[in-house]
Amino acid sequence: MVINDVISAMSRALDDRYPDIPIHGEEIKQNLDPPSFFIKLFPVNHTRKLGRRYMRQHTFDVHYFPQGFDADDQVAENEEMHGVAESLYDRLEYIECNGLIRGTKMRHEIINGVLHFFVDYNIHLMRDKKDGPVMQVMVQEGHVK
Repeated sequence: MVINDVISAMSRALDDRYPDIPIHGEEIKQNLDPPSFFIKLFPVNHTRKLGRRYMRQHTFDVHYFPQGFDADDQVAENEEMHGVAESLYDRLEYIECNGLIRGTKMRHEIINGVLHFFVDYNIHLMRDKKDGPVMQVMVQEGHVK
């Protein structure tokens, strides 16, 4: 499983709930047409646990840009973004990526008229076992009297 698989699984989960809203990744385009989602990956932490076992921690910030910002109707706009956040808690708790992956440390906040939804996906990995001889060749001799 690679990082792109997790991003694709998140995109599918968002697209299932919001099929009419475009989903962007990696960089925000200058001419972004709201409403739209943007998936930002924070630095990934890859830690060796025991033997061939590893833990990989992915932290994401899902931005939601609402249709239009109106300073006079900011309360209604915040209500819309909180509604989107509620659906993201449900949609991104479990995503399908070669099996189910559970999202943790979910939280959201609204900054400058943009919803930021944070979620972590921690994945246990097992490296392939290297093929090779288990032990060297042993020569045994025996004599009978």
